[in-house]
Parts: sequence; C-alpha cells; structure tokens
Amino acid sequence: MSVFQQPLKGKMALQYVEKKQGYSLETLTSFPKYIMIETINSCNSNCIMCGIDFRKKKKEEMTDALFNKITKEIIENKDLVEKVMLYLDCEPLLDSKLSHRIHIMKESGIKKVNIASNASLLNEWVGSEIINAGLDEIYITMDSLKKEVYESIRCGLKFEAVHNNILCFIGLRNKLNPRLVIRIQMIQQEKNFNEVGAFNDYWIPKLSSNDQIIVQKAHNWGSTIKAVQFGDENTLNNVPCVGLWGTFCIHVDGEVSLCSVDTKGVVSLGNINSERIADIWSCAEMEKIRERHLSGKRNEIDVCNGCALWREDKHAAEEIISSNEGGRG
Repeated sequence: MSVFQQPLKGKMALQYVEKKQGYSLETLTSFPKYIMIETINSCNSNCIMCGIDFRKKKKEEMTDALFNKITKEIIENKDLVEKVMLYLDCEPLLDSKLSHRIHIMKESGIKKVNIASNASLLNEWVGSEIINAGLDEIYITMDSLKKEVYESIRCGLKFEAVHNNILCFIGLRNKLNPRLVIRIQMIQQEKNFNEVGAFNDYWIPKLSSNDQIIVQKAHNWGSTIKAVQFGDENTLNNVPCVGLWGTFCIHVDGEVSLCSVDTKGVVSLGNINSERIADIWSCAEMEKIRERHLSGKRNEIDVCNGCALWREDKHAAEEIISSNEGGRG
C-alpha cells in the first residue's frame, strides 16, 4: 500500500526520484542509465496478463546497421550506462543474433547486459551460447509450479519443457559462469495469487548466493488492460514515475516510446535511425512530461494515468538468496 496519500510536487517529487534512482537529477538527465533494445518484436506465447497482441504484429528483426548505431552511442557513454537490456516487447531468444549482440556489448565494455525470457527456448545449446557471449543477468518468469495453472497463464508454452530448461540452465550457469545472475520471477495475479510461499520455498534451494527470486504484482499496461487489484490503485498517480528518469526504450524499427508499457507508441519521442539517444533523452517532449510528473499532474498523460508498473510496492516478495539459509553459494 502506498504511503503517499497526496500527490508529491516540486522539491519533494524531485527528491523522491533521486532517492529511488540513486543519482542526482543532473546525472539522470545527461544519459539514460538503463537502455532497453527490442532486437526482435515477436513472442511465442500469448500470456493472459500481457498488454500486447502479438498475433497482430508483423514479425521484424532489428537491422545490423541500426543495432550498430545504437551500440556505438552507448559505448561512447558507457561510463553513464548501468545496464543494457536486449529485450522489450518480445521473447529475446527468438533473435538468432542474440548471442552475437550480447558479445558485442560486453566486448565493448558495457557494465551489465541483461535479458528477460520465458525460457521455453532456453535449451542447452542456446544457454551455452548466451552464457559464453558474456551475459550478466537473465530474468526468467515462471508463473506457477502447477502445470494446469502455468499453461492457463502462459498460453502456448509447455510446463515440463520450461521447468526442465530452467533447471538445466541453472546447472549450466554453475559450470560455465557462476557470476551470471539468475532471477526467477512470478507475475502475481488471480490464478496464482496464493502460490508465493510455495514458489519461494521451491526455488531458493536451487539457486546460488547471488541470485534472486521476485514475485511481481501484475500491472495494467498503462491502464490499457484490467489487472488484479492490490489496494493501491487510488494512489498510483501521487508519485512521479521513476522510469522517466532511468529507462530508455528502443523498438525494433528505431522508434523510441515513452516507456516499456507504451507498446503502441502513443507517445513517440523520436527515432534512432535519424536521431541520437542523448538528444531524445533530453528532448522538449520528454522534459514536458517529466515536469508534469514533478508537478503532481501525471494524470494528464493518458499512458501514465493510473499506470501500475512502478507502483510503490511493485514486488509482492523479493528474495536475495544469500540472505536465506536455504541458498547455496
């Protein structure tokens, strides 16, 4: 439940952003700390809590020319970038060039490269490829330990295959690169609402001391879909969205949307094919939106109004395995 019963404005709103992000406003607005790159725009699942209908999307893969342009500018500013995430509206393992793109980023000195996957394609060969390419983190979502529940949420995926892939990948990681962080996460929603305890108990003994278990509350994709209610819905607009000062989202065609839930590009800030990341990050439209958030007026922006992604208590449960006796180093 949010502790902010009234909208934060001005200095208090600014202090909130700086505290949440861990950097000064000057640092945050100079260049994005977290960059999401949609190298492919497809997914092999039709998840019930997803705000994207992939059946209506034309499958595209980012061109090498565009990826290289993005990479060049990130490298020029690599001291300011904390993480590059090679996914956005997609299942990244569908990208046949993913391991090569991870390798390019890591070879160029990017601090941390990350992907998020449903693990359905994470077989031993694919796992070895991305580990050897230098991947630093992988977020794997498995929404239930019950076959019937899992398959009713992640439509089109098979419980046994995904479960086995995850266990195999953990062993592969332990062998090839123990430093790679695995986050096992669950999206808490109506179908699995009471599985949090069992989920943690199952995964903790299987992971290593630097790994994570996250139970994330289902969100409403910028108020475009209905999601389970967690009781904080009336206070979501009372704080500025910290994502506006941290995360930069590049789609497969170079279009830059306001955020990761703006999947239809309702607020398009520019295109990397003809513009630079730094210029878009500080463009007039972005500054205007940030100012509305700092003035307690985020409700004036449709995609931001009532958005539950960055709610105060986004995670229903969060475990760093080293803090649990069940974890193994």
